[in-house]
Amino acid sequence: MRITNRIIQNNSLTNINNNKVLQDTLSTQIATEKKISRPSEDPIIALRSLRLRTSVNQTDQFRTKNAEDAESWLEVTEDAINTLTDIVTDIRKQYVKGTSDTLKASDRQIILENLESLAAEIYNTGNVDFAGRSLFTGYRTDTTLTYQKNENQQFKIWEEGSIEKMDKVDYTHRDDSSEQNVYRESVSRFRLSYKNLDSTKDVRVDIEGYGTVFPGPISSSANPDPYQTAIDNPSGIYYIPETGEILFGKNIAESIETGNRSFTVSYEKNEWTKGDLRPQHYFKCEDLTNYDPGAGTGNIEYNFTSSPEAEICYNIGVNQTLRINTNASECFTHDITRDIDDIIKAIKDVDAVEAKLKELTDELKELPDNDPRRDALQTQIDAVNKSYTYMQDTLSTMFGKGITKADGYLAKNSLALTNCGTRSKRLELIQNRLDTQLSTLKELKSENEDVDMAETAVKLSSANYAYDAALMATGKIMKESLLNYL
Repeated sequence: MRITNRIIQNNSLTNINNNKVLQDTLSTQIATEKKISRPSEDPIIALRSLRLRTSVNQTDQFRTKNAEDAESWLEVTEDAINTLTDIVTDIRKQYVKGTSDTLKASDRQIILENLESLAAEIYNTGNVDFAGRSLFTGYRTDTTLTYQKNENQQFKIWEEGSIEKMDKVDYTHRDDSSEQNVYRESVSRFRLSYKNLDSTKDVRVDIEGYGTVFPGPISSSANPDPYQTAIDNPSGIYYIPETGEILFGKNIAESIETGNRSFTVSYEKNEWTKGDLRPQHYFKCEDLTNYDPGAGTGNIEYNFTSSPEAEICYNIGVNQTLRINTNASECFTHDITRDIDDIIKAIKDVDAVEAKLKELTDELKELPDNDPRRDALQTQIDAVNKSYTYMQDTLSTMFGKGITKADGYLAKNSLALTNCGTRSKRLELIQNRLDTQLSTLKELKSENEDVDMAETAVKLSSANYAYDAALMATGKIMKESLLNYL
């Protein structure tokens, strides 16, 4: 084949242009620090880059956003449970003080004031939030655990009961006229979670295998009082609207106990005070505030389906979730303050009897020795003193039971705190794995996309030299033509 000058010129220009393209490619790589600037340059690198970038972004979302958010949520939850534990521990200390045999009226008053103060603080801890979301209210993160002010809201509530949830209360029958008429007897009761009920609304008790009973309301100030009425009527059931107690006659209580019967109590509550726990976080209930009986609309049902406990889970990895929330029922129970209510009432009853005993004793001291009224007054003092002894013993027993119950609440809090700590530990391990995974993915992404700057600089320098040399050689060749040889 004959090589002409035109062929040499065309080949030289083509090679020079290719060299220039190489220079441009290497220069772009140094400027962008990337191997390719468009997918068509290397589809394999481009495809692998897309996959690695997706993995990096996903892992970064899990690590720097989801995991850190979950960590903060768990930390705030742990702090709240620790605070609750401290409060219950203080309550227990008051119960321990109450078991002393040397308590005076002033000592009981101090205990009473301390218990009232602690009771007011218990549930405030449950209103903590994280980024505007309530921590202990399950899926209802836009609702606080307790009422923040006094409200009128009509709720119908269903509470499940059993023999395990019932207790026996020692009742002292007072008769200041005769010591022989003073006695003490136990009354079975089921304590509802709320007090100050509407006495005009029916309370319904559905007992398994027994039937439905509508206990009659008896005011705590009635005469005879509700406990005496329950004792006098062994086949009756009564409830005290002020205290939210269901009292069972002896026969009914024995039927429930021997048959191991469960029961359901349904009742309504319209008036709520600041600090009351919202029922929708605990019970099957129905908001009837805006209910229209004619249209059958306006009611809101809560917890009517048998769904599992509300669990808020964060995605913290591919196909990996972690529960971060603790439900109110796991630590903030109604019984804590209801126990305090019982003890405060018992303290006030003892103080009242003690004041009566002192009044009668002082009156006796002022009477002359030959006063005919002394015998009657002494009989009255003996009766009141017997009531005082019974009630003081009952109070001491209640303090002892309070210690046991407080230990149970502390154990429950400890379990909730342990579960929360376990999640935190698991989260920590996952965070460490995500850190390692994110570092590895970034390294693979860099190896796939990024150029070796030193190597590329050397190649660019070589390309520049080759380009300059090609220009010189081509310049010399282009001077020669066929006419030089004619």
